[in-house]
Amino acid sequence: MSSVMHSHADNNNAAALSDLRLFLAGTSSYDSKIRPSDVAKAAIRLLKTLPVAREAVLEYMHNLFDDAVSRHIVRLDSEESGGVPEERDVEDVQSVLSGFIESNLSAWAPIISGWSLELLGHLTRKYADRRIVHCGLAEVLQMWMACPPTRALIELTTKCLSTLIDTNPDKCIDTLLETSVQHAPHFDWVVAHIGSCFPHTVITRVLACGLKDFVSHEDDDAAERKVPKLASVVGILGHLAGQHAADIRGALVSLMQQSFAANPTREQLATIPFLLQLASMSEHLLNAVVSEFTRVLSADTLNKLSTLMGKWESAKIPGTRDLLSLTVVLIVQSGSGDLRFLSQILDIASGDSEDVSMQVPNAAGVVLDNVLLEMQQRVFAGAAEIPLLSALEARLGDLCGWLQHTRCGPRTMWLWNALFCLCISHSTPYLRSAIIMRSKTSGSDHYTGCLYQWCMQALIYQVEVVHVNCLTHTISHLMAELQSGRVSNPTQLVENLKKLSGNSHVGVRVSSTVCKFAQVLAEQMQASSDLTYADAVAELLSTSVQPETMSATAVIKVVAAAVAYFFAIVCNPIHYGPSRKYTAACICLRLLSTLCSRSVAQHLALRNLLSGALDHKVSWRFGSRPRRSSEAFLRRPRFVHLLDENQKFATSINFPQSHSSIVRVGVIGSGLRSVPPPPPIADEEVALNKQLLLEAITACCALPWRNDRSSPTRTSPVGGMKIVALLLVEMISSDVMFNGLPWPDEDFLKVTIERDLHIQAMFVDHPILWDLLRLVASVRPSLCYCSVLLRAVMAVAMTHWRNCQEKAAASSPKHLETTRTVLRIMSLGQLLPPAMNSLGEVLPLLSPFEVFCVLSDVWQYMRNNVPSPALFTHKNPTTGELWREFKTPAADLKYMERLRAIMISNIQTCGLIFQKFFSVDP
Repeated sequence: MSSVMHSHADNNNAAALSDLRLFLAGTSSYDSKIRPSDVAKAAIRLLKTLPVAREAVLEYMHNLFDDAVSRHIVRLDSEESGGVPEERDVEDVQSVLSGFIESNLSAWAPIISGWSLELLGHLTRKYADRRIVHCGLAEVLQMWMACPPTRALIELTTKCLSTLIDTNPDKCIDTLLETSVQHAPHFDWVVAHIGSCFPHTVITRVLACGLKDFVSHEDDDAAERKVPKLASVVGILGHLAGQHAADIRGALVSLMQQSFAANPTREQLATIPFLLQLASMSEHLLNAVVSEFTRVLSADTLNKLSTLMGKWESAKIPGTRDLLSLTVVLIVQSGSGDLRFLSQILDIASGDSEDVSMQVPNAAGVVLDNVLLEMQQRVFAGAAEIPLLSALEARLGDLCGWLQHTRCGPRTMWLWNALFCLCISHSTPYLRSAIIMRSKTSGSDHYTGCLYQWCMQALIYQVEVVHVNCLTHTISHLMAELQSGRVSNPTQLVENLKKLSGNSHVGVRVSSTVCKFAQVLAEQMQASSDLTYADAVAELLSTSVQPETMSATAVIKVVAAAVAYFFAIVCNPIHYGPSRKYTAACICLRLLSTLCSRSVAQHLALRNLLSGALDHKVSWRFGSRPRRSSEAFLRRPRFVHLLDENQKFATSINFPQSHSSIVRVGVIGSGLRSVPPPPPIADEEVALNKQLLLEAITACCALPWRNDRSSPTRTSPVGGMKIVALLLVEMISSDVMFNGLPWPDEDFLKVTIERDLHIQAMFVDHPILWDLLRLVASVRPSLCYCSVLLRAVMAVAMTHWRNCQEKAAASSPKHLETTRTVLRIMSLGQLLPPAMNSLGEVLPLLSPFEVFCVLSDVWQYMRNNVPSPALFTHKNPTTGELWREFKTPAADLKYMERLRAIMISNIQTCGLIFQKFFSVDP
């Protein structure tokens, strides 16, 4: 048995010796007849049987793989197809080495992994300039994995590392990092492939090895010498960030939590500086660190972090001296768009966070100040892109929202300074427009409004140092956006412009720029159904319009919108309560008053106000009632059977003017078509609406305001009130003939009876006309132009009293009140002499015919004394008030003789007021 074993050993030695001779002969090239495949097979057998030849064999295999890769690349360049002998040898080598690993993991895995990693680094570095100079990592990985030799090596490496990572992870990752640093960046594809196979383990161990290496630096100089290894860690994590971001974030959180241990080791103490250093070298890692730190941030975490900061310096953690500047740069560079981290820092610095130590807010304030300083330096240096500013721009709405809910303090000032940096960094007006559109204030009190104006004023001044006339360009851009409908919250925009226009420094410029776009605002106010928006636009226009600089078209548009806004105030009592209605009306009156300095605006405003007040859709809010009785409307049946109605006339013969003729203007059996009654309205509301209408007309005539400010000199209302009088005549009188000032003979009344009845009906349907006549009469001599209206009402009254069968005039209260009203108005307008001013007091004491006699005398006086404006002269030149000087009282006594006789005949009832008309002295 021993002889057989001895014989077998001799055979093995002889075979090994033969393989060694063949290997030496093939590698020394002195025997050219030896085939390379035979040499490769001999090398494989030597690797199994002769351990001392291991290094020489691995070196030969190194050259074999190198030659195979070279031939593969040459074949790709020449576009040849098919395999080469070296590739078959490579497959044999891979098969043998894989068998070694499977048979003895602990012995062969470290040897083969080190050899394969080194060989991969050599090959990727050597052939990097052939076909992959300008390729990305994905293309490089695809190319090398398509190469059989390198694919074989990467498979061997992966197989070895799958064992080493479980048994000796530190050595495995150290080897990978060292090779990566030595052959970077050509070795990146290897790390990417291996890391994708073992993501969690590789990421965890890479971070741990990097932290261990980071802590080993006792000073900053040593750290600078070791930066390549840290860069390798960053590169590996960067490659894995795309597919394994969750694993990276989990590893970062684990490291952070370990650093907050009760008794941290030196490595745990250095975790936060280490992570900040990593974040400074990779944007992906920066975003991951910021997001995860934001997620785990709490009062307890901040307090622990504050405690760690005091230990970093004593423990000589690398980079502690520059940690503040590094943190500031990282915050400025964080452009992920998630501003939660910045919001948390602002909350901490402003003292909004509870249960934090006193040092934490101070440190947060220092960081924020340095962040702001860094941004300003970069902005003024003309930096092409500042990530934090880009993130703030993308979340501008949130930024302005913070301003809305922030009380005055460091947080507010920091936000405004950040907006300043944003405006400086953009030369276009878009961003500044967005800030004005979206900026809100948290309250409507005076202090908040002043704070907003002060901050915006400071912002404008600072920005205009760099961008001249930016305010004008910004407002012009805003108006264009508003006109195109691209403003999401137009009410807020107008409110902000209102605040700016009220600023003592920039208000004039804002108002003058807004005035150029008054037509746009007018169209917005008229087209919008949002009354709050209309209120804001009207107030902005009232402080901004300058009619003398506006085109006629713009003036007409704004006037039409202002009048429409006035009637919107009147017609929406739910939105406008009594006090709010008055406030909104005052704004509208100021706007109308300012516009009416132009003659075309005055004419249009007065016409629209009067025609609107008489329109049936609105007039009922001023106390008007429809002519036709609404009782028939209430009594008529809701449903009518059409078949029954047709059967009534189906067999009859229709004769003209017969009872069976169809009456198109009414309902058969019900008379004229009745108008639905208007909704009920309180007398107080009617009185307020009337007062507002009279104030609006007065504002258009007297011009008491100028751009929301009291006019230094009150303009005489005579010219405007003349327009009102002429418009009343035009709208009430249906006949353009006989509308002159003279009063005709009484016999002529039969010619104008139809027109007089129409005018009387207008006064009955629209009681507001009496108020308008009183207003006209108060501004002498405007009532003279309404002579035709007074004649008509007087003529109808005389006809009534002449034909009235009542015993006393008081029995016809409506006609009596109408007669007294017209006499009072004529007295107010000084159309009647002083002796006739009290005629209204005596009429209730007379009979109808006696009233007719008195009115006949009044008519004769008016016929003989034409109511002409030329009879009025200036009473006070400073105020422009006109006054009529009547003749001596004796000249008017002839028109009072019948009244004297009537009162004497009724002395028992008229005695008390007799002395008001006639002297009783002997």
